[in-house]
Amino acid sequence: MITIYLKDLMDGRTYPAAGALLYDILVQKIDDGVMLNAKNVASIPSMFLNMSIGKFIEDYGYDRMKGKVSFSNMTKVQGDMIKKYISSVLERISCCI
Repeated sequence: MITIYLKDLMDGRTYPAAGALLYDILVQKIDDGVMLNAKNVASIPSMFLNMSIGKFIEDYGYDRMKGKVSFSNMTKVQGDMIKKYISSVLERISCCI
């Protein structure tokens, strides 16, 4: 399993660019397992999630990500927001199948 520090991805990049970088990492490393560490991250913007987790789910499906991506050092608010975000992506793509 590899650990990705979200703060390192986001520092010095736009949120869409940071999200695209995370997407590329997920595509390459998903089989190894990926831990997303939110230490020192105040918020996780939708623009970041759209280009990373949302795009990965749209391209590869939630089942491909499930059990392979985990999160650490998140606040309850961040965790709840990510769960809600993933649910909304799943709802959106299931309506269009």
